[in-house]
Amino acid sequence: MARVGRWAGRLTAALAVVGAGLTAGSTPSSAATPLVGVFTIAAGSSSGGAASGSYFRMILQGGNASGPFLSNSDSTCSDQSYTLMSPGTDGGLVSGSYQPQPSPAFDASGNSLASRVIAPDNFYGVRYGVSTQPTDPQTGSSVPAPQITVSGTSLGGNLSAVSVSWNKQYFNQGVPKPDGSMPGDTTAVTGTYDPSTGAYTMQWTSLIVGGPFNGFSGLWHLTGRFVPAGSRAPASSGSTGTTHSAPAGSAGSTASATGAPATPAAGAGAGAASATASGGTTQTTAGSPATASTRHAASTLRVSTRSGLDPPRWLVVLIALLGVAALAALVYFERRIRLARAPGGPR
Repeated sequence: MARVGRWAGRLTAALAVVGAGLTAGSTPSSAATPLVGVFTIAAGSSSGGAASGSYFRMILQGGNASGPFLSNSDSTCSDQSYTLMSPGTDGGLVSGSYQPQPSPAFDASGNSLASRVIAPDNFYGVRYGVSTQPTDPQTGSSVPAPQITVSGTSLGGNLSAVSVSWNKQYFNQGVPKPDGSMPGDTTAVTGTYDPSTGAYTMQWTSLIVGGPFNGFSGLWHLTGRFVPAGSRAPASSGSTGTTHSAPAGSAGSTASATGAPATPAAGAGAGAASATASGGTTQTTAGSPATASTRHAASTLRVSTRSGLDPPRWLVVLIALLGVAALAALVYFERRIRLARAPGGPR
């Protein structure tokens, strides 16, 4: 019987290990959850030299997120290393689908016409804009649609598609870079998110490659409110800023220059509408195509971020029953062997 006890102990321990693994696998994963919709941009402002809201800063070669920074002679902030941002016609940055630039992308003076993410603003005499599209204009590489995720209250994600257009040039300002690398001062997306209010803060830095700012890095700081795809952003109270309206023929959103969340046009999917270039003007088509692509992106991201085993309950029960049956068989055959060896026992 001592041998039976030893075997039973081993079998019980093995079953305990299997059960613990299955139980842990069936526990919901703490993996990041995709946030699909519009990260509305609260317009930047300046007071006493300090900037708040959303802004851009350019880090000098050899610097980091703490500086030193390049001053923008066109900045309206008393500390001209801050270039304040205002929301574009979509109200901000869309996660889950692209916000392509128009065609043409520049006017005759080299000013960017990309106005969906932010309102184009002056940087050393020329307006810059931000866009996202399947093919990065600078590198020609395919890039995924922006993906922002939340784990608890912490933000992360992939913004490889973020492109800046300025003076008839393109600069990838995403993270990671289109080839998946994180060169120089490039840092991952970080930030915080309050699920009860939708308030968020997001920041990343990205090395500038080529052009007059080669080797410098862009620091992007966005704040505002997240509006899920298909939802209407609540009206902002006390807004006194001007309103940026979508261009003619567009089903885009309107956004307050003070950073009030955008109000998507009916059926526009909170700015996640598909865009097609026609006659040199980007036209946004409201309705199902963008909604479908957004849902697909969310589904894909959920699959890619899921981790751990998640066995069905019947499998857990089956394994437990097999363990009990094996233990019973072990006890039975051990008893038969012991009786067979006893004097006068069955043969």
